Amino acid sequence: MISFALDDEERMIEDTAKNFGKLLRDGMRKWEKDGVSPEIIKKYQETGFALIDIPEELGGMNAGFFKKVLALENMAWGCAGATLFLELPSFNSHILVFADENAKSKYKEKMSKVGIYIDFDNNFSEEKGKYTGYAKAVLGRDIEFFFLIKDGKVLVFRNFEIQRKKPLGLDAVGVNEVKLSGSEPEDVFELKDKGRYFLSVARLYLSAIDTGILRASFEYSSAYAMEREAFGKKIAHHQGMAFLLSDFSIAASACQLYLWKAAWSLDTKQENFFQVCADAFSFISENAEKFTVWGVQILGGHGFVKDHPVEKWMREAKTISLLFGGKHISQIHSEE
Repeated sequence: MISFALDDEERMIEDTAKNFGKLLRDGMRKWEKDGVSPEIIKKYQETGFALIDIPEELGGMNAGFFKKVLALENMAWGCAGATLFLELPSFNSHILVFADENAKSKYKEKMSKVGIYIDFDNNFSEEKGKYTGYAKAVLGRDIEFFFLIKDGKVLVFRNFEIQRKKPLGLDAVGVNEVKLSGSEPEDVFELKDKGRYFLSVARLYLSAIDTGILRASFEYSSAYAMEREAFGKKIAHHQGMAFLLSDFSIAASACQLYLWKAAWSLDTKQENFFQVCADAFSFISENAEKFTVWGVQILGGHGFVKDHPVEKWMREAKTISLLFGGKHISQIHSEE
């Protein structure tokens, strides 16, 4: 039987992440405009969250993905963009788990300078060993290495054009367009599992962040609905709004449970972990997109202005649903 009762260590991680999430919430507009501050980066490093899920051979604790998603969800409750920025080196490190020993030793200390793109749509073409094409959304700041995942191989480029984009959301992490023009990779290494593990981890990270966004939107909008009055009573007490808030609460709880199941499937190396993580991302991103819009609508006109954070959560949920093939590719993979 699966049990999700938290032990003492897991509760400590959750409590620490909640406190850190409050720090991220306090400065979320600043992180979105100017990037995450050095002070926050230092405090994040002191938490040890970066190493929770990283294998020992790559310098991590190998404590499991369940503990990782506890941290990610509660950090993202504070600021999704800042969370993804802080966690990006850890996120990137998982590309090396099924790589050869040479690639691990060569790149494991450089993950903060790596931008990764999976070429689902064949945006890159090859001719005589040189590649041409573009990637629309590559996460990271100060990218020095572009990792293109294509046909189960990682092509490493240092000769590329990069342009910072103004995305719908996740400004704090940095979203870029990368272009290759007849570029030859300086290195190539194969992924023994054809990239299924890394893609599953990517979807798990994004699902955890989406779950944090969804919970934040529900808590904020429901609190607003309990304060705002219309026609002589709290708007939350009107039947239509009550039904909406009930569905919102159910969705937030369901997404958290599915997230935990996906983390469990990776931790216990279930045969269908790839399908479970794909389905979890599809389900969670679909609900996050839908209900963060509701979060804005509950506030009415106030929901669209930056005096309230619900508009930010709506933008971020939409952006996350498009990353790494998006929810549509996830739906296809969940049915394999």
